[in-house]
Amino acid sequence: MSICPSCKAANPDSYQFCQFCGAKIAIDIVLNILGEEALQPSSLPTRPLNLESVLDTIKIQVHDLASSQLVSDIEKSWDGSEDLEELPLEFDLEDFADVDSETSMIVSSTVQLQDITYAGKTDVGIQRDRNEDDFVAVFQTRSINGKSQISDRSYRGLFVLCDGMGGHDGGEVASAIAVNSITDQFRPFWIDTLPGEKKLNEIICNANQAIFIKNENEKRKSLGRMGTTLVVLGIHDLDVVIAHVGDSRIYKVTNSPNLESIPEPKLTQITRDHEVLNQLLDLGVEPEVAQSRPDAHQLTQALGPNPSDRLEPSIEFFNLTEPTLFLLCSDGLCDNDAIDDNWQSHLLPILNKEVDLQTGLDRLIELGNNVNGHDNLTAVLVLCELG
Repeated sequence: MSICPSCKAANPDSYQFCQFCGAKIAIDIVLNILGEEALQPSSLPTRPLNLESVLDTIKIQVHDLASSQLVSDIEKSWDGSEDLEELPLEFDLEDFADVDSETSMIVSSTVQLQDITYAGKTDVGIQRDRNEDDFVAVFQTRSINGKSQISDRSYRGLFVLCDGMGGHDGGEVASAIAVNSITDQFRPFWIDTLPGEKKLNEIICNANQAIFIKNENEKRKSLGRMGTTLVVLGIHDLDVVIAHVGDSRIYKVTNSPNLESIPEPKLTQITRDHEVLNQLLDLGVEPEVAQSRPDAHQLTQALGPNPSDRLEPSIEFFNLTEPTLFLLCSDGLCDNDAIDDNWQSHLLPILNKEVDLQTGLDRLIELGNNVNGHDNLTAVLVLCELG
């Protein structure tokens, strides 16, 4: 592990930037398996390791390990009745299948991210004259080909959606500040991995503070204070992080085989609205009582109105294990259960590739205007294909 000189956090040896604070790490990689070769930061590899030779080396090491274990077992069982040198030492590595299969699981993965496709769209709605939503999609691939013909292809995606609020032009400004701030702060992490929870929390708080300071400088008060909701989806190969503040949402749609190997479509809302209703439910208030309150859907968190020490972003990490369609959306689209009631007709066909992303996105916006229409509505679709 490499220790970050800035925050003293431990990072994997291969990382060039600290996953917790983003600072540059002085890396000293030692590749014992390739002959004790030490690489200084100035000579970091620009192409993937020759995995074929590495695998051969690992197999040889496993073979040697199995051989030495067999000799050890023979020595333990030898009763002195015959010369140890005359005992047969030839064996088939298949006899040690458990060792070999375990090693194979370590050096190879049966699931890989094959591709990411995405589309985003925002609409003013049918009752508003100004659109205060904002979003961004940043996608990168890196392909490296070594002379051994082994290729290393990695995928990175950052998707951010904000629903602004507050006074004249305030919502538009707040959502733009948040989108730009988070995107800029994410850039150092494209090389290695996703930022850790501590760093991602800091990224979001920095965006909050930028909006808060603008509110203070412009002496905005009460409902005139600008603010915005936030949802973030970060993808680095099979690693995924989501973060949110407010009531914009992230859903995912999967189509996993059940015990009978029959595909079973499923919609999951993977964010939980920061609103009075859920706060009351967490305190044990009966659902009927909580839902009857006039402020049930009032936000309990947003970026901008308050200083960052009062902000608690929700952050979750997980791994992709199957083809997945993500939907990021503002409440103008998901209000009145529009997604929950219509996902099988509007989202599942996209996952199953019966409808292309752009067509599906247009249909979602049309659905939102038909079911809701009282607010701006924004949607970002991200389709992750595994193989």
